[in-house]
Amino acid sequence: MTDPNALFPAPPAVPYGRTVLRRRVIALAAVALVAGCGGGSDGGDPPREPREDASNPAPPPDAGTRTGHAADARRVAVPRNDPSPPAATIVLATPGGRRLGEASQPPGRQTQVVTELRKPRLRATTVGRDPDGGVARVRVSLRELITCGSATKRPRVRYFPPPQIERIRSNPGALLPTTKERTLALALGRARCGGAPAVAVEAELWGEAINGNGLEAVTPHLHLRWGR
Repeated sequence: MTDPNALFPAPPAVPYGRTVLRRRVIALAAVALVAGCGGGSDGGDPPREPREDASNPAPPPDAGTRTGHAADARRVAVPRNDPSPPAATIVLATPGGRRLGEASQPPGRQTQVVTELRKPRLRATTVGRDPDGGVARVRVSLRELITCGSATKRPRVRYFPPPQIERIRSNPGALLPTTKERTLALALGRARCGGAPAVAVEAELWGEAINGNGLEAVTPHLHLRWGR
């Protein structure tokens, strides 16, 4: 009978020490591979905390606006009660837009001197502001004392728009603009001397603002004068 071991010879024996060493090398290689892949899902460095650049600091909490990062409201709902009146400013300028004087209520920048006009024409602007109750109406007013060719003085007062008998008051909850403006081009001394041109005009210019609760602000008067 043939010996089975002769047909299938046993593999050469490997010393015990080499087998243990080979297993240790494989284990260490596996540990190193796992450690190299464990730094994150993308294998990169962990995220760093952002640093503030001194040349480009973070913006202030209010971002420079009165109401914070959102823009200041252009329209507000009229409250049921608003004890604070609006603010008003009147600006006197030439027909080309060069500013000659202004006055405000509450008092701010104001021209106290009489403004001499080279021509009997001007541009007047009233600006009303009320961030709490909104502005319902702004008005430009002009009072003249016109000297005609015969040295006769004739008064005249003009309001734009004309005053109303009823008090201006908006319904609570109605939306009104927080700022309102009216600009007019005005001519002095016309149609008051019986068809003849005026010789001179002394005038006062002022502005008015009315908020949604009917409270008014009237600016100080700007004095102006024109003569041929």
